[in-house]
Order: sequence, then C-alpha cells, then structure tokens
Amino acid sequence: MRGARRFREQKWLLDSVISTVGLDWDLLRMAVTVAPSGFEGLGDWGVIASTVKRFDEISPGFRAGGERREQRAKEAEDRGELVSARESYLIAAFYFGIAQWPIDQDNALNSELNARKVAAYTKFAAMSQPVIERAEIAMGDRTIPGWLHKPVGVEPPYPVVVMLPGMDTFKEQLVWAYGDKTVERGMAALAIDGPGQSESLTHGLKVTADNFGDTGVAVLDWIDSRDDLDSSRVGIFGRSFGSYAATVMANAVADRIVACAVGLPCHEPGFHTIFEEASPTFKNRFMFMAGYEDEAAFDEFIQGFDLRERVGNLACPYMVVGGELDELSPIHNTYDLVRRVPGPVDLVIYENERHAPGRSAASQFGPHWYSMMTDWLAARVRDLEPAGPERFRFVRSSGAVEEHELP
Repeated sequence: MRGARRFREQKWLLDSVISTVGLDWDLLRMAVTVAPSGFEGLGDWGVIASTVKRFDEISPGFRAGGERREQRAKEAEDRGELVSARESYLIAAFYFGIAQWPIDQDNALNSELNARKVAAYTKFAAMSQPVIERAEIAMGDRTIPGWLHKPVGVEPPYPVVVMLPGMDTFKEQLVWAYGDKTVERGMAALAIDGPGQSESLTHGLKVTADNFGDTGVAVLDWIDSRDDLDSSRVGIFGRSFGSYAATVMANAVADRIVACAVGLPCHEPGFHTIFEEASPTFKNRFMFMAGYEDEAAFDEFIQGFDLRERVGNLACPYMVVGGELDELSPIHNTYDLVRRVPGPVDLVIYENERHAPGRSAASQFGPHWYSMMTDWLAARVRDLEPAGPERFRFVRSSGAVEEHELP
C-alpha cells in the first residue's frame, strides 16, 4: 500500500487531535501563515480553522478560502484598489499552497492548486513594493523556482540571502509582505523551493540526501550571472527541514558564501524521531517528497540523511538556533553535529522550547529567535564582519542569555 503505515493506521487519532487541538496540533501553522500576510490574514484563518476538524478537510477548506480571497482580489483590482488587491492575492496564494500540502500524490488537483498559487502570487508580486521578481534557476535539465525580493533604499548590487522552507511550508511563505526581517535589513531575499519542496515537487523534482548541494551550485551560478546581486555577499537561511537542506547546500558552496544560519534544526541522522514518534503526517509527506511508495524501501533510503557526513567543507560561519526540548530532532544531535563543523559555530538554544520556538517564556522574554538570526546574517552578509569566536548561548526562561562552552 502507498504511503506510511502509521499515517493510515492512526488517521482516526489524527482527526481526533485536529478536532480537539486545531490546526496547530504539531507546528505553529497559524503564525507561519499570518506573519507574512499581515493582520488581515488572521480573520480568514480563524474562520477556516473553526470549520476544519479532520485531516481530509484541510485541503478543501483552504481551497475554498483561497477562492474567496482570489475573488476579493479581482474585485478590488477592478476598482483600482491595488493595495487591497495585492493583500488578498497574497492570502489566496498561501491558502492554495496550504491546500496542496495534504495531497501526497501527483494528480490533477495538486497541479491545479500549484498553478493557482503561483498565479495569485504573481499578481501580488506585480503590485508589490519592494520589487519582487520571479526566478527560474537552471539545474541540469530541471528548473528551481523562486522569488527574488529586492530591498528598498539600497543601491545594487544587493547582498542576498538564499532562503529555504521546511517540509510542510513553501517559498511564498518565507518573505513577509510588511516588515520582512531580511529585506528590512537591506538584503535581497531569494526564496526557493528546492528538490521535494512544493512547486519543485509538483514538477517532479524529488529530494535526495545530497541534491540540495547541486541546488546550491545552480543558485550561486544564477546569482553570479546577475549584475544586481553581489556574489561576494551571499548567505543561506533554512528552517526546520530547511535546516538540513541549507546545511547540505552550504557545505557544497562554502567557498562561495559568507555565512549559513539555520533554525528549528532537523539534525537527527535518519530522522527517526520525526518520522516514527511525531505526527504521522511528517513521514507520509516526506515519502512523497522523495518519491517512495514502499515504506521499507524508504526506511532504508532515509538512513542516508546524515549531516555528520556532510559538513566537512563547512568552513564559513554557521549559526544554529533551536529549542532545548525539540520533539522532532532531539537536541543532542545538534550538539554532536556542531562539534564536527570545521568553521566557527554560533549555537543558541532556548530553555524549555520545542521544535518551533514561540510557545514558552524563553522565546518571549529573551531575544526573538528570528530577529537574532537575521541580525547575525546581516552582520556577516551585509556588513562582512569577520567571524567571531565559537559561541554557545543558552536563553533562560527569564530571558537572560548565558554564555557557555559548547556541550
């Protein structure tokens, strides 16, 4: 049978959890969606979340939400209300993308939702300030899709941060419509869907343990070809599964970038905890991302995902931000990994926080994890500050930041 056994067998339990806890049953899905869309997106989310009570209701619920927003956008555009139109196009793009996520096969509906997501985001981009351009990056006989967001008030060539989403998110969610933390700091943001991620997956590009390295080479070549981007000031950012992807990418192009920052780390070799102990949606999704229907074959394949074998060239500064109680990738795996990185490491761990910081006191009273990462990237990528000494910072629940030796 296709897909993960635990997903099939525990579907009833997953439905019960969603009905009781809501759409944030495993991750901070609302925050990831509302933050980049702005306050207006909060109301739509609340209405949809109040009606979606089962896993199989996620896709049709968000598809309907996307269609409502798409219609509102068209009506506002016809009236010449372009700010309102672009906001609704952006929310529509998010909802079409979320509607894709539960679909674990290549089918007409998945392709339709992807096309509608890209079309809505294209309309948003055309009306947006700062400037957003579609990027199509050649990688052999494949194309890596992306969006290049340019900063305002900065003369080109721009320093640039390559941004990678996680397992359950997509490139359109990475850069905020208002007050984006990368663009506001004077850096261009190149948000991409790499192998196995959203739009690339829809076009048949599956993920392997190493092909984000090939992606990095293709992306750096693309940046080199542009006069408006500064190829001597390039950084890489990834969160959640994007932390694995960004590390592989950075290791492959370490001599061509100045820094790599990852958050919400997925550093456990073989991904046992996230796939066998956490929500069964993770394994089911990743099997689709990798192109596997046979679970036994996938279990053998996934053992090759081991970052300990893929950091030997990582001489550039490397920042990792995570939670002490990460339930998807136990934090001792991160401690083990950073000891193997040859370049300077800046490790920040939040006390009592889980995989997605934001639920406990440390991330509220201490430095904001996302701001910390983008400030660190700005110092390295924008300002070309030399790497400091190796650091390990522990953020207490009081907000106090303690400095320790690497564990």
